[in-house]
Amino acid sequence: MTDERRLSEDWEDLGNGVPDRGKGKTAEQIERDAKRKRRRFPSENDRVGRKISPTLSAELADRLRVICKTEGYVGKDGQGVITSGVIEDLLWYAVEAYERGELQAEEEVTTMVRRRLRSNG
Repeated sequence: MTDERRLSEDWEDLGNGVPDRGKGKTAEQIERDAKRKRRRFPSENDRVGRKISPTLSAELADRLRVICKTEGYVGKDGQGVITSGVIEDLLWYAVEAYERGELQAEEEVTTMVRRRLRSNG
């Protein structure tokens, strides 16, 4: 005799319509977090609309690390750590310079035309 339980015919369709995976926001979060080393925190969700990730030249990234180190942001290895606060301050300065008309468009001709902003002075 086995311990297997069986449902009567009245309950046969109980499993029909039950999804293989959950539905809704919680199920989506569980699926998303399964691919991560740690779960996604609510603060990350809040930043999604504000986060940008430009790819910078190696020279600019090095110069930004020097600036951040000068401002006191130093990693365990003694190198400067690029921080959002410093980058935002520098970008505000650049945006305000643009709005004051201190930057002008300059075309760079390569295999395609790129527009860059350069100082008027």
